Amino acid sequence: MAATESEKKGKKLAAGLMAFAFIPYWLGMLGDGFVRMYVAAFSHGTSAAALKGLHSASSFGLGTVFLMAYVWARPAILYKKNPSPELRETVRRRFNRIHLHAAALVLLSALPSFVLLVAFRRHPEALLKLEALSVSLAAQLAVLPTIIDWIRSRNGELMELLYDTDELHSLRPGFYVPLGWKVTLLIASCALLPFALAAAAFRFGSAAQVWSGAFGSLMLMCAFTLAVGLGVVFSGVQRPLNVLISHMRKLASGDYAKTRIYFHDEVARLKAGYNEMVDGLKEREELQDTFGKYMSIEIARELIKNHRFSLGGETIEAAVMFCDIRNFTPLSERMSAAEVVEFLNSYFRYVTPAIPLNNGVINKFIGDAVMAVFTPRMGSPDYAADAVRCAAAMRRGLAEFNASGKAPVKVDFGIGIHSGKVVAGNVGTFSRLEYTFIGDTVNIASRLQSKAKDFGTDIVVSAAAAEKARGSLGGSAAFEPLGRTQLKGRMETLELFKLS
Repeated sequence: MAATESEKKGKKLAAGLMAFAFIPYWLGMLGDGFVRMYVAAFSHGTSAAALKGLHSASSFGLGTVFLMAYVWARPAILYKKNPSPELRETVRRRFNRIHLHAAALVLLSALPSFVLLVAFRRHPEALLKLEALSVSLAAQLAVLPTIIDWIRSRNGELMELLYDTDELHSLRPGFYVPLGWKVTLLIASCALLPFALAAAAFRFGSAAQVWSGAFGSLMLMCAFTLAVGLGVVFSGVQRPLNVLISHMRKLASGDYAKTRIYFHDEVARLKAGYNEMVDGLKEREELQDTFGKYMSIEIARELIKNHRFSLGGETIEAAVMFCDIRNFTPLSERMSAAEVVEFLNSYFRYVTPAIPLNNGVINKFIGDAVMAVFTPRMGSPDYAADAVRCAAAMRRGLAEFNASGKAPVKVDFGIGIHSGKVVAGNVGTFSRLEYTFIGDTVNIASRLQSKAKDFGTDIVVSAAAAEKARGSLGGSAAFEPLGRTQLKGRMETLELFKLS
């Protein structure tokens, strides 16, 4: 199967390279049609004699352009057989300037005829021939950009050999003819110019029967060129647009596939813009994934949504929870630094998933402790009840962790929950900010977590949080009174409950 696919690619590449040989035929036939029409229309009945001297010159010019086209394309033919870095760079440079090089080939092919006509300018028919060749050359140059696009569209396999995948996804420097100019030149040379010559022939009194045959032949060639040229131009737009539409549909489903860029035109710039957008979206998703590991994504969304990037804060209602491992210091002394980190990561994987599942956000990790906040501002309208439900779920998570055998000894924790007003805002400097929550409510929750050990329980809830949670929890949670207790750093006592 692989060999068959390789053979198909080889045949496509060979066909694309052979398309270069069609340029002289196409341009030669079109140019010859314009010369015949011009001479027949303005030679006053001596067209046969006037054309006689042009055939040898045009044949010489056609042979010259064949030879030059072969010399130009030879590095690509050699590269197909034996790829090398030197040939690769040569072919790249030539393909990037293919419009300019092709125009130079056309001009060089007409040079012998012009030189001969200028040398024999005193000949009675020299001026007529010179005018005919000028019109022919203008028509050839006008359709040349479209022919080049046709050639390049058949050499996609060569482009994939010349450029790496990353290079094909970005815009490369190179000369191009704008789309509007291609269509304008094509229509002007193949639709307007033949009729302009016919109208001029009528005006100057040339008999229609003298030039009608040449006009008919020219119109057939122009009609073919116009049909093929417009097809090349529009397919060169439509096909890439279809590819982009397909990629956009994939992008909507999370597929960050980029499109390949072969040329330098407007479509290539559209593709390059799409690829840059894909890179930006992919980078943002990676940043979001990474950022979410260090800060709650809910906090990030709140910052982005409300543009809260300045220093300062605001007072909001919230329930704050602190959870800390009991006797962690002696436990950690038995383990190496790597084992401590592995232990904590495993422990947090069991106990912290309950926080976002109950509409809370993880504000920070402090060693073996975690601080979580529940607030209507970040998706927790029933914040006190959510905090209590979360604590109960974390208790079950801890039991699963102990049962998993991933800890050297049985692990216990203490949780403290308090609700009230907190100050939420950015703390730091403009170069390094941390969005956090501070205030008396936070301090009390931290103290309650420490008090849990004194009461011989794992979850302590303040009266303020318990009262707010009772209405929503109903009989799903039982609060047992612990009495009033004075907390460190506070004068008044606080009524506490434990969650049984």
